[in-house]
Amino acid sequence: MKQLRYTVMKRYSLLIVAMMVFASCEKFLDVKPKKKFIPEFIQDYEDLSSNPSYSTNSNAFLEELSDNIYLSDAQVKSSFARATTKGYKWLPEFYLSTETDTGWDPMYNNIFNANVIIEEVSKLKDGTEKQRMEVLGDAYFNRAYAYWNLVNEYAKDYDAKTAETDLGIPLIVIPDLEAKPTRATVAAVYGLILQDLLKAKDQLPDEAKNLYRNNKTAAFALLARVYQSMDNYPEAKKYANMALALKSTLFDYSTMSFINPAIPLTGINNKPVINKHPEMISYKETGFGTILTNHAISQDFFDLLGEKDLRYVFNFTTLDRKGNPNPDLARLYIPSALNYNIGVPEMMLISAEAEARAQQIAPALQLLNDLRKKRFYSADYKDLTAATPDEALKLVIDERRRELFGKGLRWFDMKRLDSDNRFRKSYVRANTDGIYKLEAGSNIFVQQIPGNVRLLNPGIIPNPR
Repeated sequence: MKQLRYTVMKRYSLLIVAMMVFASCEKFLDVKPKKKFIPEFIQDYEDLSSNPSYSTNSNAFLEELSDNIYLSDAQVKSSFARATTKGYKWLPEFYLSTETDTGWDPMYNNIFNANVIIEEVSKLKDGTEKQRMEVLGDAYFNRAYAYWNLVNEYAKDYDAKTAETDLGIPLIVIPDLEAKPTRATVAAVYGLILQDLLKAKDQLPDEAKNLYRNNKTAAFALLARVYQSMDNYPEAKKYANMALALKSTLFDYSTMSFINPAIPLTGINNKPVINKHPEMISYKETGFGTILTNHAISQDFFDLLGEKDLRYVFNFTTLDRKGNPNPDLARLYIPSALNYNIGVPEMMLISAEAEARAQQIAPALQLLNDLRKKRFYSADYKDLTAATPDEALKLVIDERRRELFGKGLRWFDMKRLDSDNRFRKSYVRANTDGIYKLEAGSNIFVQQIPGNVRLLNPGIIPNPR
């Protein structure tokens, strides 16, 4: 993968000068490039479509916001001024106006580059129609993925009753570095996301050309995720099942083992690497994959997992790098990188949630149990059962929390479930030196528009605090 990334990045650097890959807030907040070079040939656009930033810029900061993690009082004190700690404490704003927001800037950078492709590729005189369509499909997919992340971080959860008036995020559909857009509505943002993905599913190939390109299965999977976040469960199920019809491989956790069981941090045998994971539908990593190093899991998340779940066994340890117990016996996260891939398990869980919400208990449980069989040693496995649709739905939500840890999705689940009285709750960290609480219905579920963006473009209305 490193060689592919080097080759692609080397080519990419020849396509667009630095002014075109600056952080997003500089792109549309009164920055005028001194010089730019627009790609001219289909190979240029093939290379631009393979830019690793599309796949490796997901926001690791989301893990810091979730209720899955725990930082000791000493860790909070030693890093009190960091954005990550502010996020852990659920403060009203995480970044100073002098800091880069890692959720905003990389996504708008990707949107800008996708817009270049969408606007220019139809003007090419070389290449085949198939090549041009596939490049466009990639651009539409990548723009949709970026906007879905942005609207879920910086705008209210989608509500069909208020989406036409709820403030979303700035929509930029042309590569204009000098634009100063205001915030579009949530409905308008989702409208563009769906429009892009519905085009992408028809333009993308069955097989992607390389790790950084996309295929039809990825488009189906992202559509499932988007429709789920819109509470449109029939459509979410439809596209999740379409994705699963093309890719349904599950990895058996029981095939893994520790290189040295006495020192778990020495490594794991047969552990899949992120970019070759058998469950991967669309490759996604973050720019800060080590963000959870030295982080422990919260007690309630451990209680949900239990010690026999292999997602606990191979992801967390109470031993240090020499095999000695941690001083506070904290259950520390083992992996050194986050796996943000859109994968088969997520599609199964989206389909299961749709089934449970449609009062279909048996198919929901079938999907859950098919997944869970691959997450336990056979001697420890037991089927889940439910007597009512609400019980089945609770099992699905719990399984999402177990399975999707470290994928940036728990925070989004906390946010969308805040509007469901069956799951709405206040969250409290277990720290004793301070009370860190996220109230049900809190404005903090919507992150603040970055301060530097608001300073440079006063037309952007901040989120309430």
